[in-house]
Amino acid sequence: MNVSKVTIRPRRSMAIFAVLAIVMVILSYVVLLALAIASVYLPYLALASGVANLQLYILLLFGIALAGALLWSMMPRRDKFTPPGPLLERSAHPRLFAELDYIAGSLGEQLPLEVYLIGDMNAFVADRGGVMGFGSRRIMGLGLPLLSLLTISEFRAVLAHEFAHYYGGDTSLGPWVYKTRMAIIRVFGNVGSLGKLARTWILYIAYLVVVTALKWYFKFFMTVTNLISRRQEFRADELACLVAGAQPLISGLRTINGAGSAWPTYWETEVAPLLASGAIPGIGDGFARFVAVPHIAEQVAVILNNKIEKPQPHPYDTHPPLRDRIAKAVKLPAHVGPLDAQTARDLLEDLPATELDFVKTLAPNVAITALKPITWDTAARDHTLPNWRQTVVHYSAIFQGLTPQSLPDALARLSEITPKIPDPKGRLLTREERAQRAADLLAIGLALALVDHGWQLYAQPGALDLRQGDEHLNPFALVRQLRSGKLKKEEWLNRCAALNISAYPFGPLAAVSAAKPTALA
Repeated sequence: MNVSKVTIRPRRSMAIFAVLAIVMVILSYVVLLALAIASVYLPYLALASGVANLQLYILLLFGIALAGALLWSMMPRRDKFTPPGPLLERSAHPRLFAELDYIAGSLGEQLPLEVYLIGDMNAFVADRGGVMGFGSRRIMGLGLPLLSLLTISEFRAVLAHEFAHYYGGDTSLGPWVYKTRMAIIRVFGNVGSLGKLARTWILYIAYLVVVTALKWYFKFFMTVTNLISRRQEFRADELACLVAGAQPLISGLRTINGAGSAWPTYWETEVAPLLASGAIPGIGDGFARFVAVPHIAEQVAVILNNKIEKPQPHPYDTHPPLRDRIAKAVKLPAHVGPLDAQTARDLLEDLPATELDFVKTLAPNVAITALKPITWDTAARDHTLPNWRQTVVHYSAIFQGLTPQSLPDALARLSEITPKIPDPKGRLLTREERAQRAADLLAIGLALALVDHGWQLYAQPGALDLRQGDEHLNPFALVRQLRSGKLKKEEWLNRCAALNISAYPFGPLAAVSAAKPTALA
């Protein structure tokens, strides 16, 4: 791939914002130092003037404690870097690094020393390690969900945006601003711990003055630094358009902002249960299937529209509103070249092994060596149905005597089932969470009763229903409708009769039925 460095018009305003960021960092330490000095000097001055009493001596000691807390909080800390995911090596992923080389060369930037695969619908660059940016190294994070949904052209635009932060020096200033912000946050914690000592009026007033000054300054600091951050994002968008094109950037931003919220749900509802059962599916492929399911795609579209319609940014927002970013990108001069609609995930070599390394980071408690690779097309037959059957046997007492026609009555007595639902390890279920799990048990019982009488299970990420001929039934959606009252008892009984399923038994008999279960992809 030929690399040609783009011609970039300098923007004097960005230099001004960079200087402003440095000024804010310096000002922060000046303010903290001034508060520390004042906390000691003012009580000392009162004592030196001849006004000596026990309260002033106590105030001086309290001022020394405040100053100590302020100075200790200001001390720079070494950046302890924890890898956010598996390290991607050039030798293992040559096509991916060819794209990185191309984008870096276009902006005349060096590649990061480390590139990680992360579990986020995002990408980032940073200078990590060292103290206050000194002794740091360049790193980059690339989200597996991001690679799974973006085209290569859109991915190039995202890469160009991230490398533009290197080009603009944002990552060099970032550690200074970040460390300063963390120092102020530490000040709140350390000074706040002294509040319990302020039991006299004079100590309380001194404490209140320091805390109030800190609060007002922190609001000012966050407002100014996040304004700078939003300007940096606009500039990075501009350079991304020059390198990769406006349209790929816009479509990439839309995908990231729309589908990003779907990733946690996908992981918890689709991937995690399979990992727990000893199987690992195609994680990136499954996410692409998940967001393509019609009802999920509709939710993604609603989330995206809400973000586009968002009003003016809050002063503490680090990124400009999506609407403003799109509006500016449309007007920017842009690179025009052939588009590559291939999925960016294809840039990763040996995807199963790469995703296995990915799971090691996101699910460290999973026994990696015991995971069996599967496809989403066989997951229903080989894992979903067996897991359901084990669940039904485990809760056999709940299912005794239940049939589809008695399901509404069972849901009406859900409070009798919920005490039998255990809490997951490490947390307590709320009343509604426990009730929802009990309702899901009944949905599983219904599903198995139908499967064992010839219905076929269709399961894909985000989509599940049972089919017999032209009939379709989603047991989980049906139970939700019965609970909410959207589906009336009489309507369900009539449907049971029409489908001739009224008397199918739930419970262990269904779980160990000799009838051979079937499943569709």
